[in-house]
Amino acid sequence: MEQRSDVIVLGAGHNGLTAACYLARAGLDVQVVEAQDIVGGMTVTTSPIEEAPEHRINEGSLDASLFRASSISADLELPRYGLREMEIDPSYVVLDAEGGSLCLWRDPRRTAAELEKFSRKDARTFLELARVFDAAMDFLVPMMLTNPTRPAARNVAQALKVLAKFKRIPALTRLLTVSQTEFIDDYFESPLVRGALVALNPLSYTQWDGTGWHNIYFGFIHRFGISRFIGGTGNLSASLHRCLEAAGGRVRTGAAVEKLLVHDGEVTGVRLAGGEELTARAVVTSCNPKTTLTRLLPEGVLSEPLAKRASHIPIDVTKGITIKVNAAFSGRLELPRHQARRDDGVDLRKPLAIWHTLEQYEQAWDACLAGELPDPIPYLCAVPSSFDPSQAPDGQDTFWGWSGVTPAHPKEPWEKLADRAADQMLKDAAQYYTGIDELQIGRQVLTGPRIEKRFWAQDGNIFHVDPVLLRHGPFRPAQGFGGYRTPVPGLYLSGAGTHPTAGICGIPGQLAAREVLKKVKAG
Repeated sequence: MEQRSDVIVLGAGHNGLTAACYLARAGLDVQVVEAQDIVGGMTVTTSPIEEAPEHRINEGSLDASLFRASSISADLELPRYGLREMEIDPSYVVLDAEGGSLCLWRDPRRTAAELEKFSRKDARTFLELARVFDAAMDFLVPMMLTNPTRPAARNVAQALKVLAKFKRIPALTRLLTVSQTEFIDDYFESPLVRGALVALNPLSYTQWDGTGWHNIYFGFIHRFGISRFIGGTGNLSASLHRCLEAAGGRVRTGAAVEKLLVHDGEVTGVRLAGGEELTARAVVTSCNPKTTLTRLLPEGVLSEPLAKRASHIPIDVTKGITIKVNAAFSGRLELPRHQARRDDGVDLRKPLAIWHTLEQYEQAWDACLAGELPDPIPYLCAVPSSFDPSQAPDGQDTFWGWSGVTPAHPKEPWEKLADRAADQMLKDAAQYYTGIDELQIGRQVLTGPRIEKRFWAQDGNIFHVDPVLLRHGPFRPAQGFGGYRTPVPGLYLSGAGTHPTAGICGIPGQLAAREVLKKVKAG
């Protein structure tokens, strides 16, 4: 049976749904096909813990950062379809073992004021770097919001205007060239701020040159703040789904794509597992671009040089991979020692918590490269039900823990390591949170192989493409594939592996839709 649409979108994650909404609202007939039985991809909020069916768990992502830099919510009128956001400020808190804490605020002056208690030198340095990051945002944001290979003239003009008067080139150059460890050593002495800098973006081995740029994430925090979605991250995908249906688009779940259909060198549709074929004038894939180009696209469609380039898209060069621990609790998790030391009314249950040091991150990356499980496993955690009580029964809590610093290729199989790693992470948290041991009802542990199976993410890579410096902009995912429109007519890339980045963003879907509209509406 053959079904014809204007556009087929592969993947009902938030990027795929964003692209589909823009296309459907422009009047095109849009069909989204999703391998899973529900929409949302890594933004799903479900009840995966059998012992706790009333606890709603954000299985993948949690915080929205770059989504706030976009016009998506306003363009698509998402609040009209149920989207509700709450800004979390402070968005992060760094805990020390003695009961002290350092909150990281949207306003860097508030962070610096707290930091003075630990190091006056670091407080001054933090404000100086905040000015560098803020100036960098004036250049970066316009370029992140446009096609990296065919940028809009207005965005380029805005970025060049900033660059022409940019006075902090030396500091920014150093940020982009040195290692994360060297950058932090150059500027900071307090263990709390050193740990925070490495923890917020632990994307690759901290001692590799060219990783210092990870710290620019502070610029996004200061410029846009951090928000979360009421009802869980799944509320974003649910709102997009409702928007799409209102515009006449369709989502078909439980529909895994086996191959892209190609006729006379042009992609004309998809073949689903089971043999059903769907045809369209254009196909947009939001899955891993390496999966699209090396598995779904039939062999021989790409030229030999482009095929080799696609095969070298990096998805495990960092040797680190995600582990995610979600848990349900029959009571409230508290931070009594640290909360008692605060005199400003901040609820420390709400921000993402950090307590591992720069040295512990370095040791963990060494373990990953050796194929060993780190001890401790450095990670970020939060209590989502603390700001959104709808995610757990009254008086009870959910727990969200994420690390990207576990071995991609461990010496022991992950099925043997999963529970050991989760036990270790929760035991670590119990040093800070009361209730971790005695109140736990059940948990979900997502290792790299489980993430691959659960979310159809090749090699369990949640970023789709390793987030190394030279795999951004026009080189994300690879040279020749960086502008959403591929060298194969009818085939477009979107999703976390395309410009500007992964995470709860939506911008890849927005920009890919613009490219499709240019082509499809032109004929």
